[in-house]
Amino acid sequence: MAGTDASLKVDLALVLAVDCSSSVDPVEFRIQMEGIAAALRHPALQDAIAAGREHRIALTLVLWSGPQSQSVAVPWQMLATSADLEAAAAAIAGAHRDWQAGGTALALAIDYAAKLLAEIPFAATRRVIDISGDGIDNVTGTAEAARDRAVAQGITINGLPITKGSALLPIYYKTRVIGGRDAFVEPAADIHAFEGTILRKLLREIGHPTV
Repeated sequence: MAGTDASLKVDLALVLAVDCSSSVDPVEFRIQMEGIAAALRHPALQDAIAAGREHRIALTLVLWSGPQSQSVAVPWQMLATSADLEAAAAAIAGAHRDWQAGGTALALAIDYAAKLLAEIPFAATRRVIDISGDGIDNVTGTAEAARDRAVAQGITINGLPITKGSALLPIYYKTRVIGGRDAFVEPAADIHAFEGTILRKLLREIGHPTV
Protein backbone atom coordinates (compact mmCIF):
# COMPACT_ATOMS: atom_id res chain seq x y z
CA MET A 1 0.00 0.00 0.00
CA ALA A 2 1.67 3.18 -1.21
CA GLY A 3 2.35 5.92 1.28
CA THR A 4 1.92 3.71 4.33
CA ASP A 5 3.15 5.20 7.61
CA ALA A 6 3.89 2.96 10.58
CA SER A 7 2.52 5.71 12.87
CA LEU A 8 -0.85 5.65 11.09
CA LYS A 9 -3.66 4.08 13.10
CA VAL A 10 -6.97 2.58 11.99
CA ASP A 11 -9.98 1.42 13.97
CA LEU A 12 -10.03 -1.91 12.15
CA ALA A 13 -7.71 -3.93 9.90
CA LEU A 14 -9.99 -6.36 8.06
CA VAL A 15 -9.11 -9.26 5.78
CA LEU A 16 -12.02 -10.31 3.58
CA ALA A 17 -11.17 -13.95 2.84
CA VAL A 18 -13.50 -15.26 0.11
CA ASP A 19 -13.88 -18.89 -0.94
CA CYS A 20 -13.51 -19.29 -4.71
CA SER A 21 -13.02 -23.07 -4.79
CA SER A 22 -14.62 -25.39 -7.35
CA SER A 23 -17.92 -25.44 -5.43
CA VAL A 24 -18.27 -21.75 -6.33
CA ASP A 25 -19.09 -21.35 -10.01
CA PRO A 26 -18.09 -18.23 -12.00
CA VAL A 27 -21.53 -16.64 -11.63
CA GLU A 28 -21.49 -17.17 -7.86
CA PHE A 29 -17.99 -15.75 -7.63
CA ARG A 30 -19.04 -12.61 -9.48
CA ILE A 31 -22.11 -12.26 -7.23
CA GLN A 32 -19.81 -12.31 -4.21
CA MET A 33 -17.50 -9.65 -5.66
CA GLU A 34 -20.39 -7.41 -6.67
CA GLY A 35 -22.03 -7.95 -3.29
CA ILE A 36 -18.94 -6.78 -1.42
CA ALA A 37 -18.64 -3.80 -3.77
CA ALA A 38 -22.28 -2.84 -3.19
CA ALA A 39 -21.78 -3.07 0.58
CA LEU A 40 -18.78 -0.74 0.39
CA ARG A 41 -20.85 1.75 -1.58
CA HIS A 42 -23.70 1.75 0.96
CA PRO A 43 -23.97 5.12 2.78
CA ALA A 44 -24.34 3.35 6.14
CA LEU A 45 -20.84 1.92 5.81
CA GLN A 46 -19.16 5.28 5.39
CA ASP A 47 -21.19 6.63 8.33
CA ALA A 48 -20.04 3.69 10.47
CA ILE A 49 -16.39 4.27 9.56
CA ALA A 50 -16.69 8.00 10.29
CA ALA A 51 -18.09 7.25 13.74
CA GLY A 52 -14.92 5.43 14.82
CA ARG A 53 -12.16 7.02 16.90
CA GLU A 54 -9.71 7.10 13.98
CA HIS A 55 -12.41 7.64 11.32
CA ARG A 56 -10.83 5.05 9.02
CA ILE A 57 -10.37 1.33 8.55
CA ALA A 58 -8.05 -0.77 6.38
CA LEU A 59 -9.26 -3.59 4.18
CA THR A 60 -7.74 -6.22 1.90
CA LEU A 61 -9.36 -8.95 -0.20
CA VAL A 62 -7.97 -12.50 -0.19
CA LEU A 63 -9.18 -15.28 -2.49
CA TRP A 64 -8.65 -18.86 -1.37
CA SER A 65 -9.48 -22.36 -2.53
CA GLY A 66 -7.14 -25.37 -2.57
CA PRO A 67 -4.10 -26.21 -0.46
CA GLN A 68 -1.72 -23.95 -2.38
CA SER A 69 -4.15 -21.29 -3.53
CA GLN A 70 -4.36 -18.24 -1.31
CA SER A 71 -3.69 -14.85 -2.84
CA VAL A 72 -4.25 -11.14 -2.31
CA ALA A 73 -6.70 -9.96 -4.96
CA VAL A 74 -6.90 -6.38 -3.66
CA PRO A 75 -4.05 -5.11 -1.45
CA TRP A 76 -4.54 -3.07 1.71
CA GLN A 77 -6.74 -0.03 1.17
CA MET A 78 -7.29 2.79 3.68
CA LEU A 79 -11.01 3.57 3.79
CA ALA A 80 -12.20 6.89 5.17
CA THR A 81 -13.88 8.91 2.44
CA SER A 82 -16.50 8.13 -0.18
CA ALA A 83 -13.73 8.25 -2.79
CA ASP A 84 -11.76 5.64 -0.84
CA LEU A 85 -14.78 3.36 -0.63
CA GLU A 86 -15.59 3.77 -4.32
CA ALA A 87 -12.02 2.95 -5.33
CA ALA A 88 -12.03 -0.19 -3.17
CA ALA A 89 -15.46 -1.20 -4.44
CA ALA A 90 -14.36 -0.85 -8.07
CA ALA A 91 -11.21 -2.88 -7.43
CA ILE A 92 -13.16 -5.68 -5.76
CA ALA A 93 -15.93 -5.70 -8.38
CA GLY A 94 -13.25 -6.21 -11.03
CA ALA A 95 -11.17 -8.73 -9.09
CA HIS A 96 -9.82 -11.64 -11.12
CA ARG A 97 -10.66 -15.11 -9.85
CA ASP A 98 -7.49 -16.91 -8.81
CA TRP A 99 -8.18 -20.45 -7.67
CA GLN A 100 -6.97 -24.02 -7.66
CA ALA A 101 -8.90 -27.26 -7.93
CA GLY A 102 -8.43 -29.66 -5.08
CA GLY A 103 -10.70 -28.80 -2.21
CA THR A 104 -11.67 -26.20 0.36
CA ALA A 105 -8.58 -25.34 2.42
CA LEU A 106 -10.25 -23.20 5.03
CA ALA A 107 -7.57 -23.66 7.72
CA LEU A 108 -4.81 -22.61 5.33
CA ALA A 109 -6.86 -19.55 4.37
CA ILE A 110 -7.07 -18.55 8.04
CA ASP A 111 -3.30 -18.98 8.44
CA TYR A 112 -2.67 -16.90 5.32
CA ALA A 113 -4.98 -14.10 6.46
CA ALA A 114 -3.45 -14.11 9.95
CA LYS A 115 0.02 -13.71 8.44
CA LEU A 116 -1.17 -10.66 6.49
CA LEU A 117 -2.49 -9.14 9.71
CA ALA A 118 0.75 -9.90 11.54
CA GLU A 119 2.68 -7.93 8.91
CA ILE A 120 0.53 -4.80 8.54
CA PRO A 121 2.74 -1.67 8.36
CA PHE A 122 0.31 0.43 10.43
CA ALA A 123 -1.36 0.26 13.83
CA ALA A 124 -4.86 -1.20 14.21
CA THR A 125 -7.14 -1.10 17.24
CA ARG A 126 -8.69 -4.37 16.09
CA ARG A 127 -7.60 -7.04 13.62
CA VAL A 128 -10.30 -9.21 12.06
CA ILE A 129 -10.54 -12.00 9.50
CA ASP A 130 -13.91 -12.10 7.74
CA ILE A 131 -14.07 -15.55 6.13
CA SER A 132 -16.87 -16.65 3.82
CA GLY A 133 -17.47 -20.00 2.17
CA ASP A 134 -19.98 -22.69 1.29
CA GLY A 135 -18.33 -25.76 2.80
CA ILE A 136 -16.18 -27.25 5.51
CA ASP A 137 -12.41 -27.70 5.39
CA ASN A 138 -11.92 -30.89 3.39
CA VAL A 139 -8.14 -30.50 2.94
CA THR A 140 -6.56 -30.39 6.40
CA GLY A 141 -9.66 -30.84 8.54
CA THR A 142 -8.07 -28.64 11.19
CA ALA A 143 -9.89 -25.32 10.92
CA GLU A 144 -10.08 -25.07 14.71
CA ALA A 145 -6.29 -25.31 15.03
CA ALA A 146 -5.82 -22.43 12.58
CA ARG A 147 -8.49 -20.48 14.43
CA ASP A 148 -6.68 -21.00 17.73
CA ARG A 149 -3.38 -19.85 16.24
CA ALA A 150 -5.00 -16.64 15.00
CA VAL A 151 -6.87 -15.97 18.24
CA ALA A 152 -3.61 -16.40 20.18
CA GLN A 153 -2.29 -13.43 18.19
CA GLY A 154 -5.24 -11.27 19.24
CA ILE A 155 -7.11 -11.70 15.95
CA THR A 156 -10.88 -12.14 15.75
CA ILE A 157 -12.37 -14.44 13.10
CA ASN A 158 -15.96 -13.93 11.96
CA GLY A 159 -17.76 -16.23 9.55
CA LEU A 160 -20.19 -15.87 6.66
CA PRO A 161 -21.28 -19.40 5.72
CA ILE A 162 -23.33 -19.65 2.52
CA THR A 163 -25.60 -22.40 3.71
CA LYS A 164 -27.39 -23.48 0.51
CA GLY A 165 -30.02 -25.11 2.72
CA SER A 166 -27.58 -26.82 5.08
CA ALA A 167 -28.33 -26.36 8.77
CA LEU A 168 -24.95 -27.87 9.66
CA LEU A 169 -22.60 -25.34 8.03
CA PRO A 170 -23.42 -22.46 10.44
CA ILE A 171 -22.84 -24.87 13.34
CA TYR A 172 -19.48 -25.86 11.84
CA TYR A 173 -18.49 -22.21 11.55
CA LYS A 174 -19.61 -21.48 15.12
CA THR A 175 -17.73 -24.41 16.65
CA ARG A 176 -14.63 -24.70 14.45
CA VAL A 177 -14.04 -21.48 12.53
CA ILE A 178 -14.90 -18.31 14.44
CA GLY A 179 -13.05 -17.15 17.52
CA GLY A 180 -11.67 -14.19 19.41
CA ARG A 181 -13.30 -11.18 20.98
CA ASP A 182 -16.91 -10.60 19.91
CA ALA A 183 -16.67 -13.25 17.17
CA PHE A 184 -19.90 -14.03 15.34
CA VAL A 185 -21.45 -15.91 12.44
CA GLU A 186 -23.69 -14.15 9.91
CA PRO A 187 -25.12 -16.87 7.61
CA ALA A 188 -26.40 -16.26 4.09
CA ALA A 189 -29.19 -18.58 3.01
CA ASP A 190 -27.81 -18.74 -0.53
CA ILE A 191 -25.53 -16.82 -2.88
CA HIS A 192 -28.30 -14.35 -3.71
CA ALA A 193 -28.50 -13.33 -0.05
CA PHE A 194 -24.77 -12.59 0.03
CA GLU A 195 -24.99 -8.85 -0.65
CA GLY A 196 -27.32 -8.05 2.24
CA THR A 197 -25.48 -10.42 4.54
CA ILE A 198 -22.02 -8.98 3.87
CA LEU A 199 -23.33 -5.45 4.51
CA ARG A 200 -24.77 -6.47 7.88
CA LYS A 201 -21.55 -8.29 8.68
CA LEU A 202 -19.30 -5.36 7.78
CA LEU A 203 -21.37 -2.99 9.90
CA ARG A 204 -21.12 -5.35 12.86
CA GLU A 205 -17.38 -5.65 12.37
CA ILE A 206 -16.90 -1.91 12.23
CA GLY A 207 -18.88 -1.79 15.45
CA HIS A 208 -22.11 -0.03 14.58
CA PRO A 209 -25.76 -1.09 14.21
CA THR A 210 -26.87 -3.07 11.21
CA VAL A 211 -29.30 -1.80 8.61
